[in-house]
Amino acid sequence: MIITSLLFLLLVVSYFGYWRGRGLEGFYTSKPMMISHRGVTKKFPENTLEAFIDAEELGFEGIELDVIASNDGVLYCSHNYQLDQETNSSGYIHVKTSHELDNIKTGFYSHPESQKNIPRLSDVFDKVSKNIRLNIEIKFSGLFDLSTISSLRKFLKQNAVNHNILISSFNPLIVFYARWLIPSVKTGYLVEGYNMIKWINFCHPDSLHLRADFLDKEIISLCKQKELTINTWTVNSISGINYCKNLKVDGIITDLEVTYN
Repeated sequence: MIITSLLFLLLVVSYFGYWRGRGLEGFYTSKPMMISHRGVTKKFPENTLEAFIDAEELGFEGIELDVIASNDGVLYCSHNYQLDQETNSSGYIHVKTSHELDNIKTGFYSHPESQKNIPRLSDVFDKVSKNIRLNIEIKFSGLFDLSTISSLRKFLKQNAVNHNILISSFNPLIVFYARWLIPSVKTGYLVEGYNMIKWINFCHPDSLHLRADFLDKEIISLCKQKELTINTWTVNSISGINYCKNLKVDGIITDLEVTYN
């Protein structure tokens, strides 16, 4: 019993203390890599195929996009669960079927003259160049909501995906799920408060996605120690981009319409 307890304690200590990121060097096509936040939105609504393709044509090497699963498990690109916030419909994405969602237009408020369909994630894989790196942020309606990451896992098991992708989330349970149940894909943990950083020892991400104003020597040192790459968000000024470059971050997520590489 004592030996079993000691082995269990050793396992716990090892899991929480002696871990490292798995390496993301193959993800970046340059350093720092400029990543378009939800696509370029000057002409088209965010999280649409048109915004993603515009980002690619303007020279971005990576695109950050948000996904939510429909009631029947189909993955759609949207930042918001509530359709009233950006579409010509009402209700919630996760309670509607894919048949319903395929007929809804987004950009009702932001781009009334250029509304577009809410794209399926499968459409993104089909239409966006395979050279573009995709940072897929998993949205969630509550801490224990694993519906979208579960749908993504099922999708990846059933479909060949040729893009180099990174799964990220603010939810450490989702990052944990992706780390252990989708081991072929690397993970990023989104942080918007210092108290969130401690959860890296639980979810074991490969990258830390930090608000640019959180960057300091201590956090950068921690990332080097744990062999984590750093992607900063959302950096929307030239001075901010230069600041991040000087700190040698790996990726810069931005709403800007040009890459400034």
